[in-house]
Amino acid sequence: MKRLYSTLLAACVAMSLVASVFAGGSVEIRLKDGSRWRGEVTDLIDLTYVEQRVEIPLRGRLVKAADLYIIVEGEIAGEVKQKTIFRDDIVRMTSVDDAASETETTPAKRGSSGRRVATSQPTWDSDDDEIPLGPDGKPLGVFVLPLEGSVGTYIRREEIKKIGEHADTYGPGQIIVLLINTNGGSALESQFISDEIFKLRERHRVVAWVQKAISAGCQTAMCCQEIYFMTEGSAGAVTTWNPGSGQSIKGEDLEKSMEHLAEIAERSGYSKYIAHAMKTNSAMVSYDKDPETGEVTFYDDLSGEHVLSDDDSNLSFTSSNALDCGFSKGTADTGPELAKLLDLPKWHEIDDYGRKLAEQWQATVKRAEEDIPRLIARRGYWKTSGDAVERIGALIQIDKSLLRWIDRAPNVAAQRLGPNAREQIEREIAELRKQLADMRRRGG
Repeated sequence: MKRLYSTLLAACVAMSLVASVFAGGSVEIRLKDGSRWRGEVTDLIDLTYVEQRVEIPLRGRLVKAADLYIIVEGEIAGEVKQKTIFRDDIVRMTSVDDAASETETTPAKRGSSGRRVATSQPTWDSDDDEIPLGPDGKPLGVFVLPLEGSVGTYIRREEIKKIGEHADTYGPGQIIVLLINTNGGSALESQFISDEIFKLRERHRVVAWVQKAISAGCQTAMCCQEIYFMTEGSAGAVTTWNPGSGQSIKGEDLEKSMEHLAEIAERSGYSKYIAHAMKTNSAMVSYDKDPETGEVTFYDDLSGEHVLSDDDSNLSFTSSNALDCGFSKGTADTGPELAKLLDLPKWHEIDDYGRKLAEQWQATVKRAEEDIPRLIARRGYWKTSGDAVERIGALIQIDKSLLRWIDRAPNVAAQRLGPNAREQIEREIAELRKQLADMRRRGG
């Protein structure tokens, strides 16, 4: 009976693979360097994959392409065999017929100045052939650091610290523009970011240019010496959520959070009433504006002529009311427009260090968000597959890869693996190594 079952199972697998071959189907595979191979099932390919830390070349025909792995039929150790290769182990892959046209690396978009820019960023109009110089002969310009995505994942204190250290090499008093586009994120990380910006302000002029600065993103903007909006920009609603209940914090926790944001606001020259209204619906804010002097007086009720926030919603600024009440110092949609507001003769980015810094971290996070789930899936696969030695070896390598991601992208890893993942994985590696040593000892 067992032999009959095995025969039937083998026949089914063979029929499935044959069907895959003749059915064809478009396939796209992302490689380790970020490029993509595109082709069809049944294509003849050259590829290099990693096995036990060794790069192995293979020419063969693509038989199957699943979500986590591919199957290639080719000559292995002098015999034609089918080889299962996990997608994230593939280093290089080209079609034998026309390798150049099948491998595509998507170029980064560039602005009119030739610098790399994210698709959501505004356009830059700058003539780099004429670099403005200050009285000391040094170039006048800005360093731009894009802050885009979730705070704590895509936006963190490390990049802010690095752009500050880079600006230090040009001397004190540099202009650092934080280009903010976020719906918020981690309250804990936003505090680390706040501390880093206030340190940076001691040496340089730190400017927030707001495309969207919601919640933790608004707190980040409020730490800067100056805030400028894009026309469609928005900022506010600094709500802090309890991760356990999924609801906004209340009671004593809310009061502490309100006072903390109020301290940040007053430190940067804003009314504490603005901070309170951003934190909770119950806090209101309005203002009067002297028509002759432009002086603004804020109230923690609705007695002012201009109402910013009633008791139905948290305060969130638009570019127009932010400018009118002085929360924003100006509105700019392009580099030259912002340069005028900054009293610069023209828009000039001294270099693209900040842009590259942000681009590299964004790419690291995206790769982590793709790789970690794949490694988890492979881990599940190897828990029940292969012989004992092969299984343990594979699990150890997967666990080591997960530990590397915990080092490179700790916040992403914590979201996927849990806050205590390092300790758990290290214990598992130790146990697997012990099992492997016991098996070898018994075998010897």
